Amino acid sequence: MAVLPLADLATRKIKAYSTSGPLAPETNLSQNLLIRERARRRQVAGLVLLVITAFQLVDLPGAIMLHSMAAIGAVALGLVLCAVAMLFNRFGKVAIVSVLLVIVVDLGCGLMLLMSPLGLDVSSLPIFDVLIVSELIAVSLLPPSSVFVVALSNIIFILADITFQPATVDLKMVLHSNMGYSAVVQPISLQIVVAIVSYIWVRSALNAIARADQAEEIADLERREADRKRELDQGIEYLSHVLAQASNGDRDVRVNLSQDSMLWRVGNSFNMLLARLRRSDIVETENQRLQAEVNRLNEALRIARRLSWH
Repeated sequence: MAVLPLADLATRKIKAYSTSGPLAPETNLSQNLLIRERARRRQVAGLVLLVITAFQLVDLPGAIMLHSMAAIGAVALGLVLCAVAMLFNRFGKVAIVSVLLVIVVDLGCGLMLLMSPLGLDVSSLPIFDVLIVSELIAVSLLPPSSVFVVALSNIIFILADITFQPATVDLKMVLHSNMGYSAVVQPISLQIVVAIVSYIWVRSALNAIARADQAEEIADLERREADRKRELDQGIEYLSHVLAQASNGDRDVRVNLSQDSMLWRVGNSFNMLLARLRRSDIVETENQRLQAEVNRLNEALRIARRLSWH
């Protein structure tokens, strides 16, 4: 039986199998990028959560010294929400953590304004600017477009608070003066500007990160592909050498590949083929021996018949 043509055919099939079959890479770049982005957001959420919690703890002694149960209750509520956010962050629920952080910031500012015993004062107006922190949290941890929803809710709160909350005499004088328009428009315009600028910046940053991650994934894919090709070339060369030994008459040779090798199954198939060739050779040898014995017996029978005739 000719084994060398079989070896050439097997080698060609292995090369075709390695380039187009199950050995081809199946890396999903978009899924890897999504996993990395989730990990980044979870890390940022943890850092922001620690900062917000630290500010709540700093405000707690001041609330206690004011002997204001409302202030103490507001800080305590903020700490409870931070604790709940920490619990969700451990389970990777970044969206819930982000919403809770936005609520903590907006609720803290809102309660600080609404629970003022003197009403809304000129000194309270800068608190409206602190609401941009909730926008920054939203644009950093939630989908970037969510910053406009938070900005709109902050603007509605600012307008409602200035319109309906009782104001002090000083604030009424400011609102009815030439500075009244600027006093109202300034915190609202700040919300709009921060929302637009942060949205553009975060979108650009995310696109840059995605391009960098994709380039890294492609480079890693090319590196793995080169290693895979090198391993395949070495495996094909080894299998060709084994088949060449078999074609030269060595029927006891076997393919010895580890289970980690991509050609392990192919090597097992070759070992089965070589074992069958070995058994075929044994059967052929036995057939030749049997044929020789039959010929010898036929010759002896002819001689015996010839002697019996004489």
